Amino acid sequence: MKNDVGKVYFVGAGPSDPGLLTVKGLQVLQRAQVVIYDALIGPGICGLIPQTAEKIPVGKRSGRHSVEQEQINRLILEQAQKGRCVVRLKGGDPFVFGRGGEELELLLERHIPYEIVPGVTSAVAVPAYAGIPVTYRGLSSSLHILTGHRKQMEPPDMDFDALVRVGGTYVCLMGMSALHEIVTGFLQAGMPTDMPAAVIEQGTGAGQRAVITELALLEKEVSEQKLKAPAVIVIGKTVACGKRYAWREKLPLSKCRVIVTRPASGSKKLTLLLQQLGAEVVELPSIRTQLRDCAEQLRLVLDEIAAYQYLVFTSPAGVDYFFELLDNLELDVRRIGMIKLAVIGNATADALKRRGLRPQLMPEQYNSEALGKLLHEAVPDGGKVLLLRSALGNKSLANIIRGSSGRQKQITVTDLAIYDTILHTADDADAIRRSCAGFHMSGSDLSESNLSESNLFESNLFESDLFGSDLLGSDTFGSGQNGITDMVMFTSASTVRGFVQMTQDMDHTKVCAVCIGQMTADQASAYGMCVHQAQAETVESMVETAVRLHRQRM
Repeated sequence: MKNDVGKVYFVGAGPSDPGLLTVKGLQVLQRAQVVIYDALIGPGICGLIPQTAEKIPVGKRSGRHSVEQEQINRLILEQAQKGRCVVRLKGGDPFVFGRGGEELELLLERHIPYEIVPGVTSAVAVPAYAGIPVTYRGLSSSLHILTGHRKQMEPPDMDFDALVRVGGTYVCLMGMSALHEIVTGFLQAGMPTDMPAAVIEQGTGAGQRAVITELALLEKEVSEQKLKAPAVIVIGKTVACGKRYAWREKLPLSKCRVIVTRPASGSKKLTLLLQQLGAEVVELPSIRTQLRDCAEQLRLVLDEIAAYQYLVFTSPAGVDYFFELLDNLELDVRRIGMIKLAVIGNATADALKRRGLRPQLMPEQYNSEALGKLLHEAVPDGGKVLLLRSALGNKSLANIIRGSSGRQKQITVTDLAIYDTILHTADDADAIRRSCAGFHMSGSDLSESNLSESNLFESNLFESDLFGSDLLGSDTFGSGQNGITDMVMFTSASTVRGFVQMTQDMDHTKVCAVCIGQMTADQASAYGMCVHQAQAETVESMVETAVRLHRQRM
């Protein structure tokens, strides 16, 4: 008997850093058919949602109210009743001030199957990112997680006398609007005025800032430093450890927000390297690739492959699409015989190595000119070369292979475009914005019904704070705070063109562009961007350039 009822997964997304999403959370998310998500879910997590999944935002947006809780409950039920795999994606942990229990009650009544996938709560993660342990032998053996949320400016619902009596570490979420009442309440209950206390703004995100002081001075110093929500309040003896154990600001790219524009399939290494050095990465592909209908053309070329000296790949995508075409033709790698392989750089070489093949030719400089000159020397007069690449590939490569005037060889170059590179447009940008509209750096476990601390979710991917006049260039430089982006990574001229098409209304002269290769740098310069070209044409060199720039600006 067919079961038409779906299943609901309540998944905790953790705080701002997408690396804190659990393995199980990622596994569930990747098989979702519909994702119902809060406003605080940032683009790092949104980028992990399958393109085929329907995305339904239910959190607060600028100028609009949150979806009512009862309406969210019904929405979850309705999607499950359609037989779909539903992920209810919630910031932090779904059961820590997240109304997860309320949302599953209706499912329980209707006998809809569900699972809970816990998330990393910001009550622990945010202090940890500030170097504050929430427990410490001899200092604190208990942890109290409190909500500072209040209705209509009523005092927080806390029994301060009981809390002080018990002792331990106190972590307050959603408490910035009630900071005065919280501090006063603890002091009036007899807590020492010099008790260590902290406020951590935008915890685990690029804009993380912290004030660590004494309880009696907390309000004053928070005001002086102009810390705002979203923030976590931590009170207790272990807070003093934060001054000794602080680690995040020591990372080379701490407080740096970077946009990566290459296709998601090819951005993982760059993203990982940046994240390992402390950067907050927004993956914003400005191009996509698509296999061309060229299987029969390839079959005809392969019938004569023995006449060729070199098979040339200029990108990892070209390698992947070539093998996809072989599979479509029901052929395998033996079909290319003993032909030699040439690649433009390490990433393309690695793509071949994953297939059990090793290139015989790779230039020291990873660009078309160096590759073309190397092939010109390697291929005999009268030889043949097969290029398998994008339709937007460098048109001068074939001429470089043949040689310049006076040094030309009679080399036949078959240039077969096996995939298209498609530039994203403003319409694509709108689609991405709708998918990831809740872009902000969260430091709290919030639910739709607990968003009274206004202005938490007023930024989104394509409003001015990220892509407007505040996108920083050479004269000013951000610190990853308040949605400001520090630099944009471009790995090809087409990623530059795609980015410009996606962001037509912005002032591109404010963009700090880190580029691979001269052609990419020239393209970015043509749009007036402040260009910094990596010394070598590798993602590692791009990251080194980013670190150098960030150090200069901090």
